[in-house]
Amino acid sequence: MTFDPRWDLVESDLFENMGHYESLFALANGYLGTRGATEEDYRERTPGTYLAGLFDAAPREVTELPNLPDWLRLEITLCGERFDLRQGDVLEYHRVLRLKEGVLERFVVWKSPLGRITRLRFSRFVSIANHHLAGLRCEIVPENYSGPIRVVSRLDGQVTNSGTQHLAPVEASTFAERGIYLISETYEQKHLVVQGASHHIQGQIESEGYANGPRRIDYWLESQGQEGRALILDKLVTTFSSRDLELQGSPLSQELVLDYAVRDNLQAQQVGFQGSLAEHVQAWEQRWEKADLAISGPDFDQLALRFALFHLMQMASWHDHRVSVAAKGLSGEGYRGHVFWDTEIFIFPFFLHVFPEVAQLQLRYRHHTLPGALRKAAENGYQGAMFPWESADTGDETTPTVGAIDFETKKPIPILSGRYQQHITADIAYAISRYLQVTGDREFLAQYGAEVVLLGARFWASRVEYNQTNDCYEIKAVMGPDEYKEKVDNNSYTNLLVQHHLRFARELLARPEHKQLWDKWGFSQEEGKKWGEIANKIFLPRQGYLLEQFDGFFELPEIDVLKYREHPGELQKVYSWREITQSQVLKQADVVMLLHLFPDAFSPAEKEANWAFYEPKTMHDSSLSAAIHSVVASDLGLEDQAYTYFQKACRIDLSDGLKNSAHGLHAASLGGLWQAAVHGFAGIRVQEGMLHINPRLPGAWSDLRCKVQVGEALLDVVITHEDVTLTVLEGRGRVTVQIGAHTFTLDQAAGSLSVRYEHVDS
Repeated sequence: MTFDPRWDLVESDLFENMGHYESLFALANGYLGTRGATEEDYRERTPGTYLAGLFDAAPREVTELPNLPDWLRLEITLCGERFDLRQGDVLEYHRVLRLKEGVLERFVVWKSPLGRITRLRFSRFVSIANHHLAGLRCEIVPENYSGPIRVVSRLDGQVTNSGTQHLAPVEASTFAERGIYLISETYEQKHLVVQGASHHIQGQIESEGYANGPRRIDYWLESQGQEGRALILDKLVTTFSSRDLELQGSPLSQELVLDYAVRDNLQAQQVGFQGSLAEHVQAWEQRWEKADLAISGPDFDQLALRFALFHLMQMASWHDHRVSVAAKGLSGEGYRGHVFWDTEIFIFPFFLHVFPEVAQLQLRYRHHTLPGALRKAAENGYQGAMFPWESADTGDETTPTVGAIDFETKKPIPILSGRYQQHITADIAYAISRYLQVTGDREFLAQYGAEVVLLGARFWASRVEYNQTNDCYEIKAVMGPDEYKEKVDNNSYTNLLVQHHLRFARELLARPEHKQLWDKWGFSQEEGKKWGEIANKIFLPRQGYLLEQFDGFFELPEIDVLKYREHPGELQKVYSWREITQSQVLKQADVVMLLHLFPDAFSPAEKEANWAFYEPKTMHDSSLSAAIHSVVASDLGLEDQAYTYFQKACRIDLSDGLKNSAHGLHAASLGGLWQAAVHGFAGIRVQEGMLHINPRLPGAWSDLRCKVQVGEALLDVVITHEDVTLTVLEGRGRVTVQIGAHTFTLDQAAGSLSVRYEHVDS
């Protein structure tokens, strides 16, 4: 096998860190995701297949994405010896995720305990051309023997979510020639899931048949293997659920869901494995044409960026507004498939600037789950819409209540984020305002966005408390992004985002196209004026240039963070949870996040002072932190630190930097990598429809190339250490561009524009 180090991620030892690579090698299409588990079974193997938005809850447990029946399973027996890489000798082994094509391949030369040598090659894809389709090919070549080969292909419903079984077996049977299907139903929600698998064989079949067992069904074949001659099995799998019919408005029935799965499978059989794979690869080519972020620099940096973009494009739904991007995407059971603020603040910007139509779907998810946010506000004694910290399919709060064991008390640590981490409502409003600035899409606002923003503002107006002594509004008992600090007063991040939210809401309320919301929800000009008053008087704690993370933070004792932050989990072994929460130590960017989200709101002196104070106090125990520090360091001209933090963010998943990637990829960090490169190194920002470019390329890179959508125009951007070249590729209208201290206008007729620049301090 040949590898391209800038496009291909390679594994050379299956058992070195199996769970980690299962996450790295996950394949998905925004509808269905499958972890990169092997086809044959091992004790350490943790297969996972998930459908976006298909949630279920076991008794006394939190709602989560059920682990669906494992469609990858193959059992291979060669002259009576079972193919098992823990037995015999592995003479050659490579597994490679080909990012350009969206294909996972594995090449093995195996010597059995009795000395038989077999060459095996596996290929799989999860189609982005047909999101219900996935495919697997297994090629078996005896190298020094001839003899019987037996292959069992299985749909295996015996999998669980870490021991929790969400699916009841309904029916297992066959269809057409060499087709098997399995119908399952979730216990709580009664969602039906149908998986159909068909098989095509290249090679002589001596006998074949079917077998079923508890929660599974098999197709098996036996062949007389010939030395040097390949036996090839192709397995095409289609998956449908009753949720798909709900989206189409069709009546629900087991027969109809089965009919969809079988019909789609029969159509895929007509195209075949190679034809279906070709359609999938062509679809990836079209996505990469717009999304690729190409650099002239170290191969690792390029691979890390493409790895991030690949998984971001896999995680997002391209068709269904009822789902969003979970914190782990569709790559593992971590965080149970729940949606956090990660989507709006970390993941959404990539789609906003490259695929705005997908970004709009992510915002529509929040409108779709608005009823749950209204319920949460009412349940907590507030008005308006209070969005949940962890969201599933309904918008109701789904955050667990207990977490890891405390070093001091030896008891589980209560998880308080579901009660106190309320900034997510303002984060969503921030994302909607960014969508408007970049796209100018006021139709979306009129149909969906304004309702979310205005009802969220009503929540904040009922949430704040008036301090008559100081004539200001406060927000008490909250948790900011820094989860080491629980139940604090006047968190700067929360209060500043709420200020932005209320001002944005007041502006929207005054626009005539949103008048229909006045009648629906009883809004008034007086309410809008109140929002403006609260925004103007909201308390933002600070001392001189320094924003105080929250009331009293400056009085807390200090911990020598630099002693611990290169060793994940070490701080928690030395200090109790109580000591950590009551010290000047941060889990992740908090005030520094504000410098990133509002780059024009702070002077250079303010940015430098807050960076110098908070950066040494941050552990970066969260995957969300390093990439944001890279962006802010670029903005401050700290080029070495910006690149160091970029490298740290690259290694969170690729090198398992936090030692937990086996539970799924860190989607926020992947989105943060794009921001570190585009907002940070390239200095690209869009404000009020104007494109600003103020580059700070790393010394290790000689150029960067990406595409950015501004309004209706798609621009190709090429940045070197000396100049910026812009080309309008498609779209109507003119784009105003500021590069350094110079301003230009561009349209498609203008061709390319190349400008030499000098960095301007922000």
